[in-house]
Amino acid sequence: MRDVGPPRLPVRTAVMTVVLLVLLALPGAVDGYVQEYAAWPGFGLAVAVLLDVPRGRRRWAAALLAVLCLPSLSYSYGVSPLVAVVGALGLVLPALLVAAQLLRGDHTRPGRLVELRLSRYLAVTLAGAGLNSLLPAAVGIGDGVPAGLVAGLISFVAAATAQQVVLPLVLRTSDRPASGGGTELWAQRLTLLAVCVAVLWPRSSVGLAFLVLPALGWGAVRGTQRETHVQTFLVCVGAFALNVLGRGPYAAPVPDDLSDPASAALVYSFVLAVCFGTVPLALVVSQLSSMTTYAERSTSAIELMLESATGTLFIAVDETGRTTHWSAGAERLLGWTSEEMLGRSPAHINSQEEVERHAAHFGVPPTHAATLRAMVETGERRDWAYEHRDGGTVMVSLTISQITEPSGRVAGYIASGEDATERIETQRTLEAALEREHESVLRLQEVDHVKQELVSNVSHELRTPITSISGYAELLSDGSLGELNRQQLDAVQRIERNVTRLGLLVEDLLLLSRAEAGHLRLDRRPLDLRDVARESFDLVGPIAAQRSLAVTLDVADAPVTVLGDPDALERVVTNLTGNAVKFTPDGGRVTVTVTRSEGNALLVVSDTGIGISEEEQAQLFTRFFRSSRAVEEAIQGTGLGLSIVDAIVTRHGGTVRVRSAVDRGTRVTVTLPLA
Repeated sequence: MRDVGPPRLPVRTAVMTVVLLVLLALPGAVDGYVQEYAAWPGFGLAVAVLLDVPRGRRRWAAALLAVLCLPSLSYSYGVSPLVAVVGALGLVLPALLVAAQLLRGDHTRPGRLVELRLSRYLAVTLAGAGLNSLLPAAVGIGDGVPAGLVAGLISFVAAATAQQVVLPLVLRTSDRPASGGGTELWAQRLTLLAVCVAVLWPRSSVGLAFLVLPALGWGAVRGTQRETHVQTFLVCVGAFALNVLGRGPYAAPVPDDLSDPASAALVYSFVLAVCFGTVPLALVVSQLSSMTTYAERSTSAIELMLESATGTLFIAVDETGRTTHWSAGAERLLGWTSEEMLGRSPAHINSQEEVERHAAHFGVPPTHAATLRAMVETGERRDWAYEHRDGGTVMVSLTISQITEPSGRVAGYIASGEDATERIETQRTLEAALEREHESVLRLQEVDHVKQELVSNVSHELRTPITSISGYAELLSDGSLGELNRQQLDAVQRIERNVTRLGLLVEDLLLLSRAEAGHLRLDRRPLDLRDVARESFDLVGPIAAQRSLAVTLDVADAPVTVLGDPDALERVVTNLTGNAVKFTPDGGRVTVTVTRSEGNALLVVSDTGIGISEEEQAQLFTRFFRSSRAVEEAIQGTGLGLSIVDAIVTRHGGTVRVRSAVDRGTRVTVTLPLA
């Protein structure tokens, strides 16, 4: 838990407290010490004491300080304890307010003077001086309003100057080094000393008092901020002390027979002029120095980043288009050095044709400046062709940004970009390759179209001779053209079988041609897929009976109604079942299943045959495709069966899925929407 008990004052704070109490006691201890000088610069010391105390203990410190001030006030002014309490509060409470405002946000240490805004610093100190002057003004009114106003004004000036003299020594100042050399700084110190002796010691040199200000201003500009505040403190305290001792231009009495209040007002006015002529100046110089140092560091960092980015081009131009920065990346990419380009327009390394190309894109006049402004307004990144110093061409992907001053005036532009030559060449090569590929695809499509027409025409033309051969073979086979011996009859039967196979092939080709051309006609009507499966199973049954295979049909108990062409769907079942029987060795098993699932009709044909590899499954529905295993084992087929199945099922709004593994069988699933 944070300690907020009574504070233990550090040495510096204790010393300032003792000095404050001594100043409060001087009017009663020194004969002739006028009340107008009382306790100066006591109010500044009160604020400084409270600035030295951590925030959590500041109220305790203020209470302790008020208690310590009571004896000194009672002794100096001969007032009652109650009046002394009022006077102590009139001193401490404004000091507490000033300390709290100056340390706002800093809970532990005195604030940094260079980080305070000058307006806020002056406003806080003047407000504190105003509060401090209320009590003397109220007391002075007892002798009349003019007397009260004079007392309040002198107290206000005294409190304000007290803060300006003391606080800069307590608040942390800038650590900027002196801008002047050692000889110059010693010359300023000696000059200040000589001016102070010449002005502040004699009693009749009122007209020369202003000479102190130039000497102090010299130190404020060329010396450190800390030394400036020390010099200001010494000059002001020295002028005040000499004035109290009767020396200097403002001491009373003088030939003009100044009154004590007038003499005090003059010395406070001098101190006020000195403080407000040096403290703000030193503060502004320190702030400018900090800003300059920060700007120089930022500029150096930015320049270092720009120069280290050797792969990136950075070009800065002013509002007239002249180059103000040419980065190392620009030198590497374009070959032109910064010495050759600074002060010149980069437009001369862009051809007029290039400018016109970009101007046409933006729809602006064909000038370099108009094109750059259009890029800034749109924020678009463009590829610019630059002339390399060796005569070649470099393509740069460029972005233009506008440099705007805080006032809104356009100060110039900065271009950043990267070498895009290789990318553009690659892009052009890729575009050419894509164009060639597109042309190849068109030619392949044309070839495929010609092939389809050829297949269709040939298939149509083959039907007539096949029909003729089949008819004559049938006449020979049934003896209509004479009796044949056994060998002749066997030959005719072979002809019939091969003609039948050829006819089926022609029919398959015609069916595929019509399907691919979108001319496949389907007589779709509601039908039970179970009946289709049974009829196809009866057709394949005799073939399977010649083999040692277990062929089974498993259909649902309820009707599986779809909207389809019975002949086309029968061909689907026949092709799938025939393939399963053909590619399953003896001893295997073939199963045909018809079921319903999630609003669809499912036809599943599975077998335990030779299967097909995953690499070849993607080509299953390609015309004339036959697996490598089927070719090796010389299994008969045209490679059109699954193509026909896929074409018919697709026209029915269904899908075909195949799952297979080598020597582990195949499972083909046909999904059709229920009617």
